[in-house]
Amino acid sequence: MSQRAIAILATLAIATGAAQQNQPPGDSQVVLRSTAQEVLLDFIARDKHQKLVTNLRPEDIDILEDGVPQKIRSFQYRHGREELGRQEGPAPERATGSPRYAALSEINVVSLVFEGLSPANRTRVTQGAKDFLANEAGPNTYIGVFILNHRLALLQQYTNDLSLLNQAVDLAASGAYQTLAKDIEAEVMVLNSMASGGPAGFRPIRPGSAEERGPAIAGKGRANFAGADRAMAAMTINVLSNQAGNLSIDALHQLIRAQAQLPGRKTVLYFSEGLILPLEQPELFRAVISDANRANIAFYTVDAGGLDTTSGVGTDEAATWAVFNGSSAATPFNYQENLRSLAEDTGGFSIANTNDLKSPLRRVMEEVRAHYEATYAPTSSNYDGHFRTIEMRARRPGLRLQGRNGYFALPLLDGEPLAPFEFAALTALNTRPWPQAFDFHAGVLSFRAAAQATECRAVFSVPSRTLHFTEHSPAKLFHIHVSFLGLVKDEQNQVVRKISRDLLFQAPASRRAEFERGEVTVTLPLQLPPGRYRLEAVVDDRDGGTASTRRIVFTVPSAEAENTDRAHVALSDLVLVRSLQPTAGDRDDTDPLEFSGGKVTPEMNATIPKSSGAVEGVYFVVYPGPDASPGVQIAISHNGHLVTTARLSLPTAEADGSLRLLSRIPFGGLDAGAYEITVTAAQGGATVRRTMAVEVE
Repeated sequence: MSQRAIAILATLAIATGAAQQNQPPGDSQVVLRSTAQEVLLDFIARDKHQKLVTNLRPEDIDILEDGVPQKIRSFQYRHGREELGRQEGPAPERATGSPRYAALSEINVVSLVFEGLSPANRTRVTQGAKDFLANEAGPNTYIGVFILNHRLALLQQYTNDLSLLNQAVDLAASGAYQTLAKDIEAEVMVLNSMASGGPAGFRPIRPGSAEERGPAIAGKGRANFAGADRAMAAMTINVLSNQAGNLSIDALHQLIRAQAQLPGRKTVLYFSEGLILPLEQPELFRAVISDANRANIAFYTVDAGGLDTTSGVGTDEAATWAVFNGSSAATPFNYQENLRSLAEDTGGFSIANTNDLKSPLRRVMEEVRAHYEATYAPTSSNYDGHFRTIEMRARRPGLRLQGRNGYFALPLLDGEPLAPFEFAALTALNTRPWPQAFDFHAGVLSFRAAAQATECRAVFSVPSRTLHFTEHSPAKLFHIHVSFLGLVKDEQNQVVRKISRDLLFQAPASRRAEFERGEVTVTLPLQLPPGRYRLEAVVDDRDGGTASTRRIVFTVPSAEAENTDRAHVALSDLVLVRSLQPTAGDRDDTDPLEFSGGKVTPEMNATIPKSSGAVEGVYFVVYPGPDASPGVQIAISHNGHLVTTARLSLPTAEADGSLRLLSRIPFGGLDAGAYEITVTAAQGGATVRRTMAVEVE
C-alpha cells in the first residue's frame, strides 16, 4: 500500500466587524467553471443464482442517463490484491494509468455506523457486526467505527486490526437510544390514543423495548381528545421529525464529505432502527444520495429490529394522515423504507425483516472485495440542478446489475458540488441586476484570532414579515422556507469559502402575527486567515419565489495585529444583542455566541429604534493572557462627547479560558442620534479596543 494511501486514511476524521454596503455587483459575477465531468459508476453483477459474475466486458452492458445511452470510457473489474494471479476465466480489462493510481484504487474503505439502538436489539446488532468483521476482509480493506447520536462521532479510526474493531463495536452498541426518536415515539403513542378521523384509524405502535416505551397512557380514550389536541400532537411529531431528520442528514453529509477524497470503493454499513428524515424537505435526502453517488460510496443498511414487528420508530399511513390531515402529498413516516431507499439508490442493499444477519453480511463483504467500475462523460453539459437518473441494462440473459440510481446535475464550486438549494441561490448571484426583493442584513463577526486562522461567525438576518408564510388551514399551522448562501471572496476575487443553510420553520397559525414582528436569523461558522474579504450573500424565499442579495466588505484581524506578544489580552468584535435564548442543558461550549446567560441572537442592523427592549445590550468575548486578570471597561460617546463609562465585573472563565460578557445598555433612554460604543481590555501592559457605531432613531 502506498504512503499516500496510508496518510489519507490516517488523517480521515469527522470535523464539523463588518461594513455593510448594498451596492451594485460591478463585474464580480460568479463563474461556474464546468468541464466534462466524468462519472464513475461502480456496480455488482450477479447471475440468477446470486453468484458473483467476474468476466463481464463493456459490450455486455448499456448505461443510460435520463434515458440517453452513454459511451463507456473505461471498464474494469476491481478485486482485492490478495486475489491477483488466481482469477479464473478470461482476464478482465484493466485500467490504464500509473501503477500508483491502480494501487490506490484497490483500497476498500468500510464505515460501520450505529444509530439509535434499543437494548433489545443491541445484542443482535453487536453479533452481526462481529460476524461481518470475521469475514476475510483482506489486507487492502480498512474499517472505521462510528456512532450517530445527535451527531456523528468517530470511535475507531480506519484500521484492519480486528481486535481494535471488535472493541469499538462493543462500545458503539452500548450507546443510548436516540433521544429525539424516543420523543417522536411518545407523540405517536399520543396520536394512537386519539380518533384518527381516517377510515382505518390507528394501529397500535409499540416501538423499542419495554424500558423505552414508558408507561401506557391510562384513562385517555380516543373520545377524550379534541381536534386541537390532535393537531398539536401532530405538529410536535412534525417538528421533532424535522429536528431529528436534519441531524441525521447532517451527519451523513459529514461522513460522505470526509470520504469523498479517498480513491477506491467506499462502503457504509449502517445499523439503525429506522432513518428519520425531514418531512417537508425530501430534496435533502435526494442530495445525500446524490453526494454519495458522486463520492463513489455505497450504503448497506441493516434494520436492527429484525423480525420483531414491534421494533423501530416508524409509523404507518394512518399516522401520516393525522399529521397532514389527509393530504395525499405528504411523505409517509416509513423509516424502514427510508433505509431501503438509501441503500438501493446508492448501489447497496437493505437487510431487513430477518434475524439472520450472518448470511447477508457475508454477501456485503463479497461486494466490498470485488466490483466493477465504469466511467463515462455525460452527453449533456446542462448543469441545471435536476436529478439525472442512471440506468444499467444487461445484454446477457439472467444477469442482475446492482448500482447507483443517479445524481444532481450541479456544477462544482470551490471544488465541491452544490446542494440543490445552493444552486437556486447562486442563480440569484448570477442575475443582472442583482435581485433586491426585500431588505436583509448580513455581516461577519470575528472572535478568537490565531496566527493561521480566526474563528468567525457569518450572520444573516431578514425581517420575517418580508417572507412568504404558507398556511396549512386544516392543521392550523404555517411555515416559512428560506435558504441562505454566502460566498467569501479574497482580494483576488477568488471564492475561498462557501457557507449555507436551508431553513424550514413551522408553528401554530395563532402565533403568525408574533413571528411576523420578528426576524429570521442564522449564524454560520467559518475559519478565515487574516485578510480583507468580501461576502456575497443571498437570501432565497423558497415558497415566495423571491430573493435578495448583498455585498459586505470585512477584515479578519490576525493575532499579531492585536499585540506583538500573543500571550496578552485579545478581544472579539462587539455584537449588538437582539435577544437571549436560554440554553439549559444543551449548551454548545464551542459556540462563542453562547455563554452562561444564554444564546445570543445578534442584531445586525446598527440603527436602533428608540423603544425599550429593542436591543438587549452589547456582547463580546475577552481572551485574557495567562498571567493576571484583565481590566475591562465600556464607554459610550455621543457626537464626540463621553456620555458614560463603566468598569465591568468579570464573569467566571469558560472552559477555553475566555470571558464572555453582556453589557446591558438602556438604548431606549438615550436621545436620538449617533453613538459610539468602545470596549477596552488591558492586561500586562497591553491594551486592545473594539468600537462600534450605532444610530438611535
